Amino acid sequence: MLRVAELFGARNIKVAPGLPENIRDPRPEELLPDVQRMQEAFVGLCRDAAAHGTAVVLEIMPFSNVHTLEAGRAIVEGANQPNGFLLLDIWHLARGGIDYKKISNIPRRFIGSIELDDAGTEVVGSLWDDTIHRRLLPGEGALDVPSFIGAVKSADYKGPWGVEILSETLRRLPLLEMAKRSFDVTLRQFSKSR
Repeated sequence: MLRVAELFGARNIKVAPGLPENIRDPRPEELLPDVQRMQEAFVGLCRDAAAHGTAVVLEIMPFSNVHTLEAGRAIVEGANQPNGFLLLDIWHLARGGIDYKKISNIPRRFIGSIELDDAGTEVVGSLWDDTIHRRLLPGEGALDVPSFIGAVKSADYKGPWGVEILSETLRRLPLLEMAKRSFDVTLRQFSKSR
């Protein structure tokens, strides 16, 4: 992956935390992070990535062993690598019950990537099923996308914003139609956040 990232000039590589064996029904002990061990592994991964000219962003996920902002921050800030950051996805934060206001407390240098999307009022099936099949375009669901955008801006984040839509309905659309629709609805959320 790192060689491919270097070849294509990728800005960063997204990594997931530890996922439970049965992701739809995890055992509680599978959701506890070994922060020190993860810091050490993150240092190594960041150093390997630096040798290939890319960064690493760790995503917080409610069905993983890094399901809190505090755990994600402890790993990334504890590793303290110049190319090691957090990835903040509104779906994961909202479904994990993380208050967007906490984003403003993250030092700007540790926020590396943002992903926007939306979700229904209720989780359908497991969190895993909901995340891979039922995401919605920003502004088309129950999440407060403008508030999330405002919270990220309050942390003085200056990097790129992405849209991540995993949806059994939307993935059937032609690529150009999906790209245009994603762009248009997402841009409206930025104007609402001012």
